[in-house]
Amino acid sequence: MSTASADAAPRPVHDRPTLVSFASIAAWSWFVYGFGASLALLRDDQGTSAWLGGLHSTALALGGVIGALVTPRLSHRFGRGVVARVGVIGAAVCITAYLWPGMPVGGTLGTIFITCFFGNIVVVGVNSFIAVHQGAASPPAFTESLSLAALMGLLAPLVVGAAAASALGWRAGLFVAVVAFAVIELWRGRSLAVYGGAGEVRMRKEGGALPSRTYWALTAGMLYIGAEFCLSLWGVDLLRERAGLSPAAAAAGLSTVLGGIFLGRLVGIRLTERMPSERLLQVSIVVGLAAFLVAWAVQETVVILLALFVTGLGLALVWPLSIARIIRSSGDNPDRASALSLAFTTAAIGLAPFILGALASSVGVHSAFLLVPVLLVSALVLVALRPVPA
Repeated sequence: MSTASADAAPRPVHDRPTLVSFASIAAWSWFVYGFGASLALLRDDQGTSAWLGGLHSTALALGGVIGALVTPRLSHRFGRGVVARVGVIGAAVCITAYLWPGMPVGGTLGTIFITCFFGNIVVVGVNSFIAVHQGAASPPAFTESLSLAALMGLLAPLVVGAAAASALGWRAGLFVAVVAFAVIELWRGRSLAVYGGAGEVRMRKEGGALPSRTYWALTAGMLYIGAEFCLSLWGVDLLRERAGLSPAAAAAGLSTVLGGIFLGRLVGIRLTERMPSERLLQVSIVVGLAAFLVAWAVQETVVILLALFVTGLGLALVWPLSIARIIRSSGDNPDRASALSLAFTTAAIGLAPFILGALASSVGVHSAFLLVPVLLVSALVLVALRPVPA
């Protein structure tokens, strides 16, 4: 057997606990992507300024970090299954409160904080369960899970927009997540043992300190996520400056990146089963980096949009493979590694776009976007120099 075949991942098992876990990620992703699309509509309803409305994203991030960091201890005390159920129910209840008509800005800030606290409990539990349950098949399993997340990213803003234009109002578009969470818990059923019981999650006392390679893997993943969210949060400005698009056209044009990510993950599921994950990760970063440099260098609208699509296509597998390698690097500590991955991710989402914005104010958006290839190259170097064995 060749080395490539030996290192490639087997196909995931699609039993009910796995599908329930995938659905949980999809429902949460629906809310997160729909939340981003609805912030301007919420500001209109509340009559608040842009900076005050923007605090909702800060509250979301803070609640998410705390939720991620406390999940391993909760799972150790009560079991992953119980914690996952509480996370799903808590998120559904808090989303409902957040969407309550007439809620003042203080109420929406508080409810979105608690919503993401529960939401990240769900995400950490799902990622840990997939890693343990699927074992060597976790890279394609994570790719499948995040393919659904990317699909939600395409659909949720469209549904929120359609609901806003109808008699139902924009809140109906986000309430889809609440309905989905209710269905998920009914589908999960009464038995939670398969997800892991109390005492099965290893804490630092039982599992010791995480290996140094876990922190290298976390840093590489953080660098990548910083680059992705620079593109997501500032890409519209790049399209407006370089391609001369209107704000609406630029916003629509940015969907080429997310469309590329979705298609790349859909196609990449089979690649993760056939190629060594470390090699595939490096190739993915290189392809995405090269495509982005084309998008950055040219000014023709069609070429920029095509290059951004290929950027998304190339980078599609980076985060699923990064999650798999972060958890794989931790040995028998998947819950702690999963929690730290979300904490590091949230930090990257907060820091990298802020740095790009600060650079843009002094050197312009186009020059500031050189931060993206710097982050991607740095991630590539760490992946190459600090590999995580299969």
